[in-house]
Amino acid sequence: MRALVLLIMFMALPAQAMRLVALSPHSVEMLFELGAGEEILATVDYADYPEAAKAIPRIGRYDHMNLERLLELQPELVVISFEDTSAPIIERLQTLGIPMFDSSVTSVDEVADKLESLGVAIGREAQGQKSAEAFRTRLAQLRQQYSQGEPVKVFYQVWPEPLTTVSGGWMNGILADCGARNIFDDGTADYPQVAMEQVLVRMPELILKPQYHGNSNQEAVAWESWPEIPAVKQGHVIQIQGDLVHRTGPRVLDGMAMVCQLVDKVRRESAQ
Repeated sequence: MRALVLLIMFMALPAQAMRLVALSPHSVEMLFELGAGEEILATVDYADYPEAAKAIPRIGRYDHMNLERLLELQPELVVISFEDTSAPIIERLQTLGIPMFDSSVTSVDEVADKLESLGVAIGREAQGQKSAEAFRTRLAQLRQQYSQGEPVKVFYQVWPEPLTTVSGGWMNGILADCGARNIFDDGTADYPQVAMEQVLVRMPELILKPQYHGNSNQEAVAWESWPEIPAVKQGHVIQIQGDLVHRTGPRVLDGMAMVCQLVDKVRRESAQ
């Protein structure tokens, strides 16, 4: 009986706490998803989800970091997005020998893979597998529901001045999975600058304007000046919550669902 009680007590023990620093907003979201939010000693500006993340001390942002403070914290692991952090900061952290986990992804599918590997890295393998499985299941459901519909031509306004859109990477994949056709999916760069004349020629049926921390006024483009564009004519110029699709953590599927629903709404209205 005593052995059984000891076994139950052992099984109920939480994962061993680690000294963690998360240097990107979506890294914070991943750690909270894995149940390690309370182990984060410091983070960066704009890491504001979930609500508890707002109380974590800040030591910088993607292009500037208080490395002295970081060293004082003596983290066992720094979770950082190489893709979203300036190269000099990453190089400096490597020089200092600080252990790092790269949380960046190039496609939505990789989010599940990162959750699994991060779970292993912080001693929460079971939770990592559980979160990854749930992510893959929901992603498959969204693709099945939306990807086979009649394509809807979409212009994704990443930045208004200069007018910038998306051509490759994970955002282009989200649009395709939603049954949309990115009108600039043939670009040579992931985020090409384009002229209004190019948009006019391609006649998008839906214009999406993500609003998120740090981007300039998305209303700077007066789309109403071009009523010949189907998206403008039909009132399909829509602002969306950019953090949901630009932070490639667990919530990115909420953003994908939002985009898919908008694409499907335009599709159904066009079919009437």
